[in-house]
Amino acid sequence: MLAAVDSPLSVRDLVGREAELGHLSAALDALGAGGAACIAVEGEPGIGKTRLLRELRMRAEERGHLVLAGAAAEFERELPFGVWVDALDAYVASQDLSGREGWDPELAAELGQVLPSVRPGAAGGAIADERFRAHRAMRRLLALLAEAQPVVLVLDDLHWSDSASIELLAALIRRGPPGVLLGLGFRPGQAAAGLTAALAAPGVERLQLGPISELEAGLLLDGHDAETVAAIWRRGGGNPFYLEQLSRSSAGTETPTGEVAGLPAAVTGAIGSELGSLAPESRAFLDSAAVAGEPFEPDVAAAVAGLDEDAGLTALDDLLGLDLVRPTQVPRRFAFRHPLVRAAVYESTGGGWRLGAHRRAAAALADRGAAAAERAHHVEMSARQGDEDAIACLLEAGDAAASRAPAAAARWFEAALRLLPAGATERQVEVRVALASALRAVGELERCRATLLEAIELLPEDAADRRVELTTLCAAVEHWRGLHTDAHKRLLRAWDELADTSTPAAAALQIELAVDGLYAVDLEQGLAMGEGALATSRALGDPALVAAAAAALGLVSATGGDLQRAAGHRTEAAEQVERLTDEELAPRLEALFYLGWTETYLELYDDSIAHAQRGIAIARATGQGRLLVPLMLVQGFPFQMQGRLAECLEMAEAAVEAARLSANPHSLYWALFELGWAHYFAGDLDAAIAAAEESLSVDSRLLGGTMPSAGGGPGWLRGCARLEAGDPQFALDAMREIARADLNVAVQRNFDLEVIALAEIALGDLEGARRSAERAGEYAEGLGTRLAACVAGRTRAAVLLADGDPLGAATAGEQAAAAADAIGAHLQRAFAQVLQGRGLAAAGERERAVAVLRDAERTLDECGSLRVRDEARRELRKLGARAEPRGPAASEEAGIGSLSKRELEIAELIAERLTNQQIADRLFLSKKTVESHIRNLFFKLGAASRVEVARIVERSRD
Repeated sequence: MLAAVDSPLSVRDLVGREAELGHLSAALDALGAGGAACIAVEGEPGIGKTRLLRELRMRAEERGHLVLAGAAAEFERELPFGVWVDALDAYVASQDLSGREGWDPELAAELGQVLPSVRPGAAGGAIADERFRAHRAMRRLLALLAEAQPVVLVLDDLHWSDSASIELLAALIRRGPPGVLLGLGFRPGQAAAGLTAALAAPGVERLQLGPISELEAGLLLDGHDAETVAAIWRRGGGNPFYLEQLSRSSAGTETPTGEVAGLPAAVTGAIGSELGSLAPESRAFLDSAAVAGEPFEPDVAAAVAGLDEDAGLTALDDLLGLDLVRPTQVPRRFAFRHPLVRAAVYESTGGGWRLGAHRRAAAALADRGAAAAERAHHVEMSARQGDEDAIACLLEAGDAAASRAPAAAARWFEAALRLLPAGATERQVEVRVALASALRAVGELERCRATLLEAIELLPEDAADRRVELTTLCAAVEHWRGLHTDAHKRLLRAWDELADTSTPAAAALQIELAVDGLYAVDLEQGLAMGEGALATSRALGDPALVAAAAAALGLVSATGGDLQRAAGHRTEAAEQVERLTDEELAPRLEALFYLGWTETYLELYDDSIAHAQRGIAIARATGQGRLLVPLMLVQGFPFQMQGRLAECLEMAEAAVEAARLSANPHSLYWALFELGWAHYFAGDLDAAIAAAEESLSVDSRLLGGTMPSAGGGPGWLRGCARLEAGDPQFALDAMREIARADLNVAVQRNFDLEVIALAEIALGDLEGARRSAERAGEYAEGLGTRLAACVAGRTRAAVLLADGDPLGAATAGEQAAAAADAIGAHLQRAFAQVLQGRGLAAAGERERAVAVLRDAERTLDECGSLRVRDEARRELRKLGARAEPRGPAASEEAGIGSLSKRELEIAELIAERLTNQQIADRLFLSKKTVESHIRNLFFKLGAASRVEVARIVERSRD
């Protein structure tokens, strides 16, 4: 949007680029057909990337497309979302989007985190771990703009782009909105690792520009004789910018000027000869413009140069006339002819002069009311240690960037640390804690750990509570990296060094040690520390601390299989939590994490989900990002048991996005296999296996289990999926290994035995399957949970069916279904009913079989479990019965009012005739998740087609 305005290009300007121009035309043709594309132009400085992208813009404009363009700048590379602001902000500010279909306060709030023009509508409570929401909002904005006309978005000089801009670009490359073409320019040798990874995606077409030939140079330098062209070409090496620059001065003659800004000496000399002809005020204005920014505003450049407004404008006219700077498409903003010219000008100034120039630039921007983020670069470049105004500016910039651009926040916090007086110990600690949080959010876990250790070292001896808090954070980082032994030793050492074990700090540390015991499956440590923490918390009369201790102790007990003890501690924790306000609970937010997890093991699925969702809301409101993904994932197992697969898919996809951005191996490992389980239960075995494989590849140190104890984790998932995909031997080997290693927690072990028995049946080892079923029954009886009884009953039913006892199988299946039904595990009940129905059918009891299978088929369809639903339908067809008609059984389950918020959104979009893919793009969901939601709303509305859904929605509007 703010790229410099140029005169129309001629064929001469693009000599040697015929093949690349063909690729641009093909991309525009595909865009006109409604597709989405990304084309990246790469090469060394001056090779012609910007020229080619300018041609793309011109051709797109000729076709009537909306063209937006921006460029990153070398000296402003830490300005969050700088290239996106450059490209989009002025255009969005000029449009009244509030009345457009699809624009809402939530979209405005997220866009306000990126674009200053939308900031008045921004809402608080954003945290870095959910910055994928800003990416989704940008995708939604571009899709909104593309509804009226195709959009060509050109982003140049991305090698200078900030981390937040690169993250956003990577998200759009992975899932680009339809009708949008991304045109990108960058220097591969200077590209950040994140940019390189993003552009390696399969959907990116990369055009690598090389030097032009001497013959092509002659066409470019039209008007020069052959001898001069040859001399220029030899010195310029076939680089179009170098050739053009050399041709401006003495026909390419060498000058004595040394190399500046990485340019060849001859090119530097040519630029130097241009600058040498400037009047003093014009040169001062130009030097100041190089400091002021790219693009720059005349009044800021004049203030830096010490010129009044009239003198500044006169100097600007001089520079425009010499084509050293050019106007942009936004009034009062100007840019250098080429970034290399700006770099050469900047580097040619003295270091001392630059210090003063940056100080004057910061002051000029402050006088204009510029945000701290706009001033921070200049402040960093010019401030002295102890400058309180500078420190305040940098901290303000860091705080502002923390939620959506944590890499930039980390830079500003580090800059503030350098300026803080050494004696300001308390502030040194607090800024380091903020820095550690930003580093955690971008996945720099080792630097995060080192920063926390520095903060701990600075604490005074009487700061016991703060020392424990930071020590536990440090241990958490070590656990996330799979360094469980290091974390364990750190927590024990802190406990041994604690002078008073009757304080809140002591109780908090014991809670951490109780949970730490689960990593090494040291239940004795977990129980002992948990009991100590609970006793101390009760004695202190601290309800939030009691809630956290009781919840942690309940979790340890449930993990070890002592469910009666776990239930008692869960009750105490839940009672305390209910009495506490969100503000009172926020400092002990982990209480809700442990409580929700304990309730999952105790089969209290609704309570688990409710406590996790309360925790998520508090985390967002208080900026506690480190617990966000874990709290999201607590919902996975309850959602799966209840058959809420669309919600589970949506949650897991969001958790994976968040975990990828934070580069937290622990979170990504866990989020991927929860996503895989959602796909498995939905019947997409390929997606389940792919998620399990990626989870296994995250970090080998996590394969023995994570916190929460993932049991066999992705290995367990892969075994289940490979069994259903027809590879029982693989499944048997995988599950036996998990069982030998004793990886699964008590309440999940019957799932292992079920898979082992089914694999043994498939391989013809019926005797082995009988033994597995017997073990499952014994284990279920000892544990006493309904879910264990359900899974054991299903295992027994499968064995009896294979053993020729269909009535026995039907009875076992019926008992399993009843056990699942008692705890609201609707999906597990339906799985058991399929076995029950098969047994009844084999026994010749057709009428009962049809009724059971119809009930199972209906539940499976409502849940979105397609593979097993289709199995039930096949059994019904064998019996000569049709599948259950669509629609709920009772009126209270039907109608628009029965839809969830997300289902209602999708129903509205169906009524607008959007396709599933278009709905997915609009709502930032995968197509599979949209399909799962649609199955649910079809059932609730009693609809058999999208047309019927649209009619129901339209009637409800009337």
